[in-house]
Order: sequence, then structure tokens, then C-alpha cells
Amino acid sequence: MTLARRFYDSLDRVRWGRNESPEAERVTAGWVQRETITGPSLELGCGVGLLAGAAPGYVGVDLAYGALRLATGRMVQASMEELPFRDGSFRFLFSWAAIEHVPHPELVMREIERVLGPRGVAILAPAWHCRPWAAEGLEFRSYRELSATQRIRKALIPLRNALAWRAMFEAPRRISREVRALRRLPEFEYERLEPDLVQYRGTDSDAFTSMDPHATILYFARRRWEVLSHPTIRSRMLARSEPVVVRKPPET
Repeated sequence: MTLARRFYDSLDRVRWGRNESPEAERVTAGWVQRETITGPSLELGCGVGLLAGAAPGYVGVDLAYGALRLATGRMVQASMEELPFRDGSFRFLFSWAAIEHVPHPELVMREIERVLGPRGVAILAPAWHCRPWAAEGLEFRSYRELSATQRIRKALIPLRNALAWRAMFEAPRRISREVRALRRLPEFEYERLEPDLVQYRGTDSDAFTSMDPHATILYFARRRWEVLSHPTIRSRMLARSEPVVVRKPPET
């Protein structure tokens, strides 16, 4: 975590996220209105706090102190894996393009469960399906500077990014995950990546994990959370790149 903190505390602003997020702001504000959320609200991976006005009673959390220095409002420097808040502190939680940059997202999921109060709502929108070649920057580097193996992998990127190709491998994984979840409560599944924490090569080159929205939906659904964004088995099986929105069950 020290290496990650050092990487994100760089003065290079591209490591802190986008300079604007109109879609994230629109979707977040839309769910606030739809669910009549009055706060308090927590954003995980807030960067410079671009979405501070999208939710009431806003609190932002980020690992990078450099980014937080430019933010306004209530901001806290902390790791998503260990949040410095009491159980049930928030009514609403959201995170955009951030959880994939955490080494252990299963710990983030447990913290989300802990800090949300009964019937609290969470919008989870990491960059789904981060590519294993991102850390090498294959999409952004010229063939001249690549090894023979890297050139082959770069040439195959359009094929491996094609929806039909991805579905051919992802569908069996999702079916298997559904079957296994019938027998036991699922843990949060993801693929570990090797991030480049020396230089920022491009989008998701610093991602620690590749996550499937289906795994996130199933994790919460089997814990009896209401999946507002994907209420049916069909919708979760067909989930692609959209946010996952869940509501915590009431206390029993």
C-alpha cells in the first residue's frame, strides 16, 4: 500500500482520475433523486472531489493526499480496504472507476457492507474487465519498442476486445458462478493483475484487479441485498459495463 500511496501522491494529475465526470454525476444524482436519499453520503476514490455536489451530506475518501488538497468539502485520506467510519454511518455510497485500483477489493466489499446503514444504497462502478495488457501499455506503445511476444499480443487486442470473443469465455464462467452460488455463499471473485506503479502508461495501467459486474451482483444478491440495477437473473447474466446498484436489507 505504501507503493500505491506514493504513486497516487504524484503531482501527475492523470493518476487522480478524470478532469470531469458528467455521466457519473448524472447517474449518481439520478439515483439520489429516485431513492429520495437525504444523506449522509460517502464516495470511495473521490480524487479531487468532482462529484461532491451529486449527493447530500457528502464525504469523500481517497488514498492520494495530493488530490485531496485540491478538493473542497469534507474529505478523508484513507484506504477503501479499512474505512475510518463507524458501522452504519452512511445512507448512500458510491464509487466510480476506483475499486479496480485497490489490491484487495473483497475487503472493500466488506467495508461497504459495514459502513452502510439498513436499506442504504450503493452505486458501484469500477472499470469492469480491466485488460491484463494494460500495465504494459500495449495499446499505446509502438510496435518498434515491443518484444516479439508483445507484438503478437498487441495485434490480438482487437480480437480479444470483441464482444463475441469475450462472451465465448465469460458466459461459461458466469454459469459456473451461478451454480456454485446455489451451494454456498459466494466470496467476491476477481482476477489479480500486475499494475505499473512506476509510470502511468494509460487507462487502467495502474489497475490491481479485473472485475466482472456479474460477480459483484451475485455477491450481494446471495447476501439478500436488493439489486436495483439488475433485478433478474437474465439482467445480471447480461451485465456489461454499467454500474451495479444495490440496497442493503433492513435489520432483522
